[in-house]
Amino acid sequence: MKYVIHYYKEGRLDTRKALAKVRSRVGLQPVGRVRYLRWAAIAASVVVLVGIAAYALLAPSTVTLTAEATPQVYHLTDGTVVTLAPHSSVSYASDDCRHVRLTGKAFFDIHHDSANPFTITDDRYTIRDIGTRLQVEETETMTRLTVVEGAASFGSTRTGGKAVALKAGMSAVLGNDDSTPRMDSRTDVNTTVWATHQFHFDDTPLPEVLSTLSSYYHVRLTASDTSKRLTADFDADSLDSIIVLISQTLGVRITIVGD
Repeated sequence: MKYVIHYYKEGRLDTRKALAKVRSRVGLQPVGRVRYLRWAAIAASVVVLVGIAAYALLAPSTVTLTAEATPQVYHLTDGTVVTLAPHSSVSYASDDCRHVRLTGKAFFDIHHDSANPFTITDDRYTIRDIGTRLQVEETETMTRLTVVEGAASFGSTRTGGKAVALKAGMSAVLGNDDSTPRMDSRTDVNTTVWATHQFHFDDTPLPEVLSTLSSYYHVRLTASDTSKRLTADFDADSLDSIIVLISQTLGVRITIVGD
């Protein structure tokens, strides 16, 4: 009662202030404030949930391209063509196909963009394109880069590692424990035939030519004169056509053993 009397003024009783005083003394919150705090908490929760949902929707996802039992060809949105060997894959952010991670073996026909170089990486190496057609092959112990056209840089991700520059017809190998790739003195560009479907021979001894063809077509080839050397390019569509062309060019007889 003393709270009410305290807020009594002549001619009127200030009930609003008197009630507020009572509530404060007994620990009550005004109904309006309780409702405000409750809705504020709900609104804050909604804002957090909306933020999480927006991030999930807008954040770049990971695109993964794979090849299982047979090679697969993929056309990236930047114009680059990737041919994956069996049991291989590449992955990249959905908003950036210019930076890919490779597992296994792949041939890249890269669309060159000097302002945004194409890179191929994993935990061991980084390859940077300088207008290139190239092959990358990973094993458990090493990574091999073979450049068919253009140029590329190839370096280790290890601390203190150095990159090497490769031009067309060159290859390099990076061992898992190496800090710098080693240039390969004998580069066989025909290791890319599985993807390019083209053979390239440049003053190549005929026995080496026959060995390459035999390995690709799973046959055994012999020649009447193995002292010859061959400079030529062939499509890999037909072994019979290649044998005819080589025979006519070099004047030798080539035989498929077992036929």
